[in-house]
Amino acid sequence: MQVKDVVVMIPALNPDDKFIRFLNELKEFGYENIIVINDGSRPDTLHYFSDAVEKYGCDLVSHGINLGQGRAYKSGFNHYLLKMSGGGYRDTIGIIQCDCDGQHHIEDVNKCADLLRKNPDKFILGIRDFAGKAIPFRSRFGNQCTNFIFKVFCGLDVKDTQTGLKGIPTSFIPTLMETPGERFEYASSVLLETKKEGVEILQFPIKTIYINGNETSHFNPLLDSIRIYSLILKYLMSSLSSFIVDIVLYSIFISLLREAFEEYYIVIATYLAKIFACTYGYIINKRYVFQNRGKTSVATIKFFSLCIIQSTFSGFFTRGFVLISDWNEVLCKIVIDTVLFFVSFQLQNRWVFKN
Repeated sequence: MQVKDVVVMIPALNPDDKFIRFLNELKEFGYENIIVINDGSRPDTLHYFSDAVEKYGCDLVSHGINLGQGRAYKSGFNHYLLKMSGGGYRDTIGIIQCDCDGQHHIEDVNKCADLLRKNPDKFILGIRDFAGKAIPFRSRFGNQCTNFIFKVFCGLDVKDTQTGLKGIPTSFIPTLMETPGERFEYASSVLLETKKEGVEILQFPIKTIYINGNETSHFNPLLDSIRIYSLILKYLMSSLSSFIVDIVLYSIFISLLREAFEEYYIVIATYLAKIFACTYGYIINKRYVFQNRGKTSVATIKFFSLCIIQSTFSGFFTRGFVLISDWNEVLCKIVIDTVLFFVSFQLQNRWVFKN
């Protein structure tokens, strides 16, 4: 049987014999269209790419230096679109994205291709099972943390955010060419892009294969985690700076208004400080955090409506907290606004700046 309606795409950095065995399996199961990306591999590994072209008929895309997983995917997507426009991939429905290190079973690749055929407008994800004791700790812990953050902060219930097995419909590929990210953070950016574009994610379980504790992985737990959480970090930094503006102005207004408005000086000071802090936060979040492309007027109305509601809760809850705890007004506001921070992020991401 020949499989001609999908293209298998495999990025590779310093591959070994497992890469060739995987190519052999793909050919045995009839996959005709395979794109291999050499992301700046060492000279002693280049013969694997030569074999991929000469023995297995793969299309080869090469980087002179290592540019990262995200850039490798984009180079592969670009090759796919160019060849599709030239007629080579004209009848294909999309790409099956795989890793080169032997972690994907051929049966799961077939399942992914079959699901893409049945759901040509959905984004397919092969989900690994991280419950087993054989799973390396860094993989299990990192995946659980990322899943939790994506669910809480981004509203995406994805069981495996860093899976290498994906089914990507042709219609979604031009969007992924413009999606931010050059290295491992690109996988997270792609998931956020599915939400922005309204592309449904379809998940299915796959076999979890780790060879020698996943020692061939090029994932850097510290640096790549920072890149993956970049959206959250950007929001934290913007919110922290907005929070500082808010607290400083609130403290000033408290001292100025305490005697003039004895009963409601906390609420009034909260509203006045929020006017400045919200204006600052709106500019930063729209441009640099959520990168909203919608109509400015709509986002502005939503954002400042949220600010009014948030200020009301903050002012009256802080006032009540001061009365029952007898704590300092500024300390009480810090406690209340910390809780409101998480609620505000969800509403900004899902409602205010939703594209």
